[in-house]
Amino acid sequence: MNEICVTFGVDKHLVGTLTLPDTPHAGEPAMLLMNSGVIHRIGPHRINVKLARALAGEGMTSLRFDLSGQGDSRLPNGAARYETQSIIDIRAAMDHVQRTTGIERFAIAGICSAADHGLEVALEDPRVVALWMMDGYAYPTRKTRFLRYWMPMKGRIVSALARAVWSRLCALPAMLRATRERAVDDGGDVFFGRQLLPRSLYAQHMRTLVDRGVNIFLMYSGSLLNRYNYAGQLRDGFRRDPFVDKVRCDFVPDIDHTVTTVASQRRLVAIVCDWVRSLPPSTAA
Repeated sequence: MNEICVTFGVDKHLVGTLTLPDTPHAGEPAMLLMNSGVIHRIGPHRINVKLARALAGEGMTSLRFDLSGQGDSRLPNGAARYETQSIIDIRAAMDHVQRTTGIERFAIAGICSAADHGLEVALEDPRVVALWMMDGYAYPTRKTRFLRYWMPMKGRIVSALARAVWSRLCALPAMLRATRERAVDDGGDVFFGRQLLPRSLYAQHMRTLVDRGVNIFLMYSGSLLNRYNYAGQLRDGFRRDPFVDKVRCDFVPDIDHTVTTVASQRRLVAIVCDWVRSLPPSTAA
């Protein structure tokens, strides 16, 4: 494995680390890793570093980099608004890897805001053939909302639990009435400082990508229990949409949003590496 510090972008303002495997697998896409929120390109608890090095062992090239104005990267002259500039930066990263390694197809692994950026870039650039998105857009169902109130009560003693359950059940009709419209669309909602896409638009985006053959892996941690808290929630929320049969979606409650423990880091790296190995020949020849 060889790690090289690189600069790229129109003003050479972007800074990243290119990780090259000793034995690259021909035809495999390169992986892009970037900031989660305002965290440096190393990722939460250095998870991007650990992922990049593990992927090198799988024969995959990767580039972890800072978006404009974050970490070691400067803002370019005439920078666009944040969302637009992020897409420009990610496409510049693909251009750099393609120019220096000859790799023409890309996978994007993103946590939180990086998952959102990956989705937007994949919609614009056909070079993206695979997406891993952890704690990306999440759409609660009525079951989600019920479990949100039920789960904290499970550890109480029986008498206190009974009183709490009765209180919650009495309040449940009002809660359901108050949230019925949000359960239908959720457009404009904000979580982790990010604005949620309308449910219908998200479904449209997912259909576009799976119809193009993009391999998508959604993963939700235990830090989003108010928004995603049971296996099968994606299917319940989009049960009439055909894209749910074409994406992988894992609920992993013992991993938190910033992958804090060493055990959870090892597990996450193993999950992503297994996914990379399972990419179909049309994506990773």
